[in-house]
Amino acid sequence: MSLNSIINFLYEAVTNFLSKNCVSMAAAISFYALFSMFPLGLAVVSVMAFIIGPDSDRTELASQMAEVLPVSSELIGSTMEGLVKARTITGIASFLGLIWASSAAFGAIRRGINTAWGVTSPRPFFKERLIDIGLVFGAGILVLIILLTAPIISVVTDLFKHFDPDGDLRIDFILGLVAQLISPILAFISIMILYAWMPNMKVRMQYVVPGALIATIGFIAGQWCFIWVVSTFSLYNAVYGSVGAFLALQAWLYISAIILLFGAQLTSMFHKYGVGEDEKSKLDRMFLALKRRGNLIVRSIKP
Repeated sequence: MSLNSIINFLYEAVTNFLSKNCVSMAAAISFYALFSMFPLGLAVVSVMAFIIGPDSDRTELASQMAEVLPVSSELIGSTMEGLVKARTITGIASFLGLIWASSAAFGAIRRGINTAWGVTSPRPFFKERLIDIGLVFGAGILVLIILLTAPIISVVTDLFKHFDPDGDLRIDFILGLVAQLISPILAFISIMILYAWMPNMKVRMQYVVPGALIATIGFIAGQWCFIWVVSTFSLYNAVYGSVGAFLALQAWLYISAIILLFGAQLTSMFHKYGVGEDEKSKLDRMFLALKRRGNLIVRSIKP
């Protein structure tokens, strides 16, 4: 593929992305994600407390869960601690209510990805709701995996130190590398699942992988750049004062949503052109086979 072809491909991707109003869809995703974050966080805290036991400190769990966020973690953590201390989670009914409230963000993500793919026909209503709720549980499992990674690595480290006191296996380096790679790997798998299952059409997985990889790289790079800008210039606190942390989080969610939807746009184009080339190659092979068959028939007829 030449440089000119790559430029034309990217130009078409950006043009389609803007013409489909995906920027506004990203704003809607960030809005719903901000308001779905606290119900999802409370539900995860409730599950963690059930797993660890009734004597667990839920406020500490809320603080640890907020540290998963790259920005505004202190403010979100203090807010979550206040909600937990108020005993807002009581019983299964409240837990199910939190799950339902958290599904709004994933419904926006589903609609946004279908918009990027150019899909206009929706699924049945109840099937869409089940998909949204399933995504809520999936997101909760991802948060649990991230939260449990450090304790598991600590336990594994202690076990290896017991059996390998001299440190010949360099387990600290290996587990440190695993701790650094777990978040990017989970992000790639999550994005790949979204790109493969959210569009209301048949999607071939071989065209999803490159789009998910590009989106994951863009997501990580965008996160690093945004954290650097916020920590270096303190723009949001200087302009917006006490609500600057919330607005910084909103901006980060908006940028992440744009990257997610643009990756979906690239994936749809990979799929369109890839399937088109596959169909073209199939037709070429069919016509070549017919031509050969015709030549054989002509040769058999000739005396």
